[in-house]
Amino acid sequence: MRIDHCLILAAGFGTRMGTIGQKLPKVLWPVFEKSLLELQVAYARSLGIKHIYINLHHMGSEIEAYCKDRPGFTDVHFLWETPDILDIGGAVHNLAARPDVRYSGKLLVLNADQFFYLKKEDLFRILRPFEKGPAALFTYWVNTSLGYNALEVSNERYVTGIVKNMELASNIRVETYTGIAYVDLAQLTMTPGPSKFFESVCPFTKKKIPAILLDNIDYWDFGTVRRYWETCFQILKTYRTHSTHPFLRFLVQEKALKTWKIDLLRLSYHSHSAGVINLSPDPEVRDLGSAIILTGDQAMPKSAPTIWWHEIEEEVNGISTL
Repeated sequence: MRIDHCLILAAGFGTRMGTIGQKLPKVLWPVFEKSLLELQVAYARSLGIKHIYINLHHMGSEIEAYCKDRPGFTDVHFLWETPDILDIGGAVHNLAARPDVRYSGKLLVLNADQFFYLKKEDLFRILRPFEKGPAALFTYWVNTSLGYNALEVSNERYVTGIVKNMELASNIRVETYTGIAYVDLAQLTMTPGPSKFFESVCPFTKKKIPAILLDNIDYWDFGTVRRYWETCFQILKTYRTHSTHPFLRFLVQEKALKTWKIDLLRLSYHSHSAGVINLSPDPEVRDLGSAIILTGDQAMPKSAPTIWWHEIEEEVNGISTL
């Protein structure tokens, strides 16, 4: 089997990234030395996908300017959504309607802010039974306290419904959609303009849409300020116990993680202070509270965990200082 196209979703408003997210598009937040977007493009290439698309709307000019002179984006296509955002269903149809696509080929949809890290051979092995179907959704278990909706799935593993989070009991485990989908563009009904994903791409009330549960699969979530913080430090913790971990090897291969900057004793990166991830050029960041420094600005000591970007400081609530 093969996947012909990849759509990386990058048109969102970044509302879950706090004050910094109003200035720095979420897809450009760094995973150590590389942006989320650079890593998603690299991951799509590792799957053998030749045609990569990125949809743009909010702060699209900043994203496009960032990518302009970077070699990893030379053959990537940017799909602008103007004047209004198209929603995810509309984004898929916007790609499918292109003259060079014409509703043909198989598509992988990726969320820019999370990685369910699967090697090519593992992904294709999982997808092969669904190769001839209209689409397949990847799902995983989450706690309802995180705010996700739940998918209703039949015994045959087909999606039968969606339950809004407000209708669910608190603090229980439910199955939800990861945001990653496999779609046969040839089986879509042409739908111009904005549309919802579960209406125009995966209409489970009209078609059999399988739910593939990614249980015990490598998962790295950068989708909120808190998750970004936790995941960055989880990468360091994982390196301390499993330096050959597949996702970490991917980060090293893509030059996103420079192992010589890691201090396992202090659980820090490019810093002499404990619990600090310093992505600025200056390694002499001392006497600093637990922090992630995204720029070259000299941060002032803080007692609370803080993310720094230029003049903006973002306190990370609910995190214990390392």
